[in-house]
Amino acid sequence: MKQQLFTFLGLLLCILGHTQTHTGKLENPLKNMPEMDIVLWPMGMDSAVNIGKLTANGTLEFNFPEKEAFQSADTENQMVADDFKYALRFNCIGQDEPEYPIVMATSISPISLWHKNRYVGVLFPVTDERLMHWMEDEAYNNPIEGTFYEIVYVAEATTLKTECATTFQFSEETVNASYHYQLELEAGLNVIAYTIEDIHKMNSKVTSNKPSKVVVKNVQAEDGIKWIAKYF
Repeated sequence: MKQQLFTFLGLLLCILGHTQTHTGKLENPLKNMPEMDIVLWPMGMDSAVNIGKLTANGTLEFNFPEKEAFQSADTENQMVADDFKYALRFNCIGQDEPEYPIVMATSISPISLWHKNRYVGVLFPVTDERLMHWMEDEAYNNPIEGTFYEIVYVAEATTLKTECATTFQFSEETVNASYHYQLELEAGLNVIAYTIEDIHKMNSKVTSNKPSKVVVKNVQAEDGIKWIAKYF
């Protein structure tokens, strides 16, 4: 099987068959930090799924498991998934809706740090630390132009290359937004990039500013990701 090696977000990305391995460096490691597990806890499952480790020197080593790790014959321990369009942070449901892929998917967050059987932190993959505040509370914090990243699970390999437009109404103010999709996703876990290119200024007495143009794509070598941890 042919091996392809290329840079992932200023990190190293190796794809060998269907197993994805990512490595990177944490921006704000703790002094005398112990090794920690990196885990996801999908909605509906009663246990976390390990996707890598954070070493004592601050190196992030991701090793995405096969999609079977998120499947179970136990109906009481199944990951909750829905139509693909609902897994996207930005979509045009009900308005100029494109032909979204017919495949089950879900966005899985947060990307958590786990040590000695407890949560000890959360990872934020962004290009600018200021995006963290908006990600934590979109209603009160303003976004900035830049890129943030999310992990999305899809049940089958899928492609989405299109764009759409939508509107939002806040009190008496209308926000016009457009989303541009450039996605080629593998079955299982994928990292996708949301690049905010334009922002609609809102009345601060009503709500925060809103992204009005967003490009949604596969990760690129030049994205310049910063892995920042928020510790508990």
